[in-house]
Amino acid sequence: MATNPYYNSYNAKYTDQRLIEDLLVESIKLMGFDAFYLPNNNDEARDLLYGEDPVKKFSTAFPLEMYLSNALNYNGEREFFSKFGLEIRNQVSVILSKRSFAQRIPQNTFTRPREGDLIYIPFANGTGELYEIKFTNQNKDMMMLGRQVPFFYELELEKFKYSQEEITTGIPVIDEAATNSAYNITLNLGNGTGDFTLGEIVFQSNDATLANSYTSAIVQSWDFVSKELIVSNIQGEFRNAVTVRGNNSNTTRTVGNYDVLTPTVKNEQYDNSYINTQANNIISTAEINPFGSI
Repeated sequence: MATNPYYNSYNAKYTDQRLIEDLLVESIKLMGFDAFYLPNNNDEARDLLYGEDPVKKFSTAFPLEMYLSNALNYNGEREFFSKFGLEIRNQVSVILSKRSFAQRIPQNTFTRPREGDLIYIPFANGTGELYEIKFTNQNKDMMMLGRQVPFFYELELEKFKYSQEEITTGIPVIDEAATNSAYNITLNLGNGTGDFTLGEIVFQSNDATLANSYTSAIVQSWDFVSKELIVSNIQGEFRNAVTVRGNNSNTTRTVGNYDVLTPTVKNEQYDNSYINTQANNIISTAEINPFGSI
């Protein structure tokens, strides 16, 4: 017994496969939306066992057209309370054609969308949001017409939780979306020369070199009039009355004062200072040895 050669969907000719792919690409272009694909550029530090790295860097963004699979609502666990408080895990699914991905993304590094990379959807939440790829489904079409490679990918995305990753794509709307979620502190600076530039590294060091710095951060905002410098991606702790230097601008300014428990955040207020104040009213530090003397 043999299958019908005239209606066999698993032995179609290349021309039929090409036609299906053309229709799919055209449909996404007609009914989809423009997005950006942000690959993780810090491959050298990638953990080959768990697939993660300590600090992800996203310095490029490639425009791609996608189709929103679940256009009516979010998938996943969405909003729920846990032992860490209210968590939001909004998930969406998008369809991306393999041809468009191969044409726009350099193929010398990777050949498919990778888990852990980011997708920027410009219309999400009205102002645009970043989503992280949680899973790349390559078998959605199930060998359609006998083709051994997928016609399209279905990406399962979850709203990105910013954790001090370096996002410097050069596209203002994308970089600002990350900056709004970053942990920032404000340094009140004093005398000095020069002006800091947005995105440069600032540091404090005993020998005025970045290589031997004990504190570093990335500039998010600089006000020459008020002498307020807002930084993120802080490593170490800034010291008062010590010069902070700009790695690119060669600016030198003296740190006046700042409170590490009161960060400057555009869209969120942390409770560090409040918790510290309330803890002083409860916790007694008068007793040196709470277990008694020996």
